[in-house]
Amino acid sequence: MDANSRSDSSQPARTTPPRGIRGSFRAKLFTITAAGILMVSAAFTVFFLLNQHSILDAKLATEGRLLARLLAHNGRLPLFAGDSNQLAHLARGAMASPDVVEVTIADRNGRTLVRMARPAARGDSPVAAFTEPVFALQENGNRTEEELYFSPEGQPEAAGQQLGTVRVVMSEANVHHQVRRLSVTATLGALAFLTLGTGLVYLVLRGITQPLSHLTRGVRAIESGEREVAIPVESGDEIGALTESFNRMVVALRQRREERDEAEHRLRELNARLEDKVIARTRQLEELNRELESFSYSAAHDLRAPLLRLNGLCKALKEDCGDRLDEETRAYLRRIATVGKQMERVISSMSALFNVQRREMQRREMDLSAMVRAIISTLRQTDPLREVTLAVEDSVMAHGDTELVWTALENLAGNAWKFTSRTADARIEFGRTRRGDEEVFFLRDNGAGFDMAYADKLFKPFERLHRPDEFPGTGVGLAIVHRVVERHGGRVWLESAPGAGTTCYFTLPS
Repeated sequence: MDANSRSDSSQPARTTPPRGIRGSFRAKLFTITAAGILMVSAAFTVFFLLNQHSILDAKLATEGRLLARLLAHNGRLPLFAGDSNQLAHLARGAMASPDVVEVTIADRNGRTLVRMARPAARGDSPVAAFTEPVFALQENGNRTEEELYFSPEGQPEAAGQQLGTVRVVMSEANVHHQVRRLSVTATLGALAFLTLGTGLVYLVLRGITQPLSHLTRGVRAIESGEREVAIPVESGDEIGALTESFNRMVVALRQRREERDEAEHRLRELNARLEDKVIARTRQLEELNRELESFSYSAAHDLRAPLLRLNGLCKALKEDCGDRLDEETRAYLRRIATVGKQMERVISSMSALFNVQRREMQRREMDLSAMVRAIISTLRQTDPLREVTLAVEDSVMAHGDTELVWTALENLAGNAWKFTSRTADARIEFGRTRRGDEEVFFLRDNGAGFDMAYADKLFKPFERLHRPDEFPGTGVGLAIVHRVVERHGGRVWLESAPGAGTTCYFTLPS
């Protein structure tokens, strides 16, 4: 997997923005602005129509009161004289106004003298009635027309005797018609204002949000992996400055990405060369190890014959010339023979260690308990006078190479036998236990033990913690055990304390 695929996999999953008004800033702002314009237009239209209706109603009331007062003024003499024709003439004159639907003139007793009315039409609008009393005015040369027409409601008693009453009924149909016409005009004006306002708002919002849309597309393009991304700068305001900053950021990101790609390319080339070097060096080390193992095996094999001849010569010299040699010479011969035997043991241990490394494994089921009993039985035959208690768990089975595992157990049991040689009531124990989900085998003794601070040295060849005069050996046994267990894919470790014995734990995975 290359670096690009890793970087893609590490990116968070992109979510698709919601559609419609919830996902568009322009739609939200336009909707809010259009709703505001609509509410303002509707409120203005309603206020205008209510105001016009109130003005028209007031005008109609003024005309009605004025007409009633004119009839009352002009009808004084006909009422005083009881001239019905003249009163009818006055009523017809008042009925000439299109807003008047009824005129009634009554005497002072309330008896109707003249009544004129238009035929009632279906769906007529509401009407407004205006009643004006008629008085016989006293002579007053100072009274003006303005006082006549616009005097307060009602006449004082001092004005004279009441002659009758004039009632004028005005229709509001014309008022309603004018209000309806104004409603249509106001509605059309409001719609035109709304259309013009929303259009202007849309253009303004488009000019504001279009650069933001460009920025959004640019960010998504960069997120998808495009490198050549440039957004046009459409204005010199803050949004234009933001767009320029975005373009500079894209250029910087592209440069950094190119630098990173170049660095990754160089790193891959370096890794490839390093891997080739590691492979070549590993191959060289393997060849050197094989050569070293071959040389060591050959050296051990070639040294064995001269040592055997040396030991044979020492033995022959002792047998043939022993009587003629002095004690010091015989001591030298014994020391030479001892050193020869030590070298032979070292060569044998080296050969065993090389055999462990070179042997081809053949895994099978095996009884470790039977192996330990057989090995201890052989050790008892070499030293039949020793009393050692042996405790072996029955039927401890494992899977591995029989010969290699025998070699490992032989070294472990030999160490336990050797290091309990100076211990009273010596005891050797073999069994198994569990550490978590893992089956672990152990071989325990109550011998000399050692300091755990030096435990890491014991698995190295020819490393010893005791002097040869204390416990003889070559220091290869635990190294053989470690390599056998390691070739089986297991682990081996020791737990010990000076004078408290040693326990060797090891695993043999199936």
